[in-house]
Amino acid sequence: MEHMIKIPTERKWFRCPCCGKKLLIYDDTAKCDGVYINCRECKREVKIKI
Repeated sequence: MEHMIKIPTERKWFRCPCCGKKLLIYDDTAKCDGVYINCRECKREVKIKI
């Protein structure tokens, strides 16, 4: 079975779960797990799971 290539159709903001600040933008085909980023507003480390 062949894999279908999915075309990105929508872009969304990933927000900090603590303070709600916009951290990064991703599209609906993105897959991410185990990536950490520091929030500039509340100084907490946030795990990004898309």
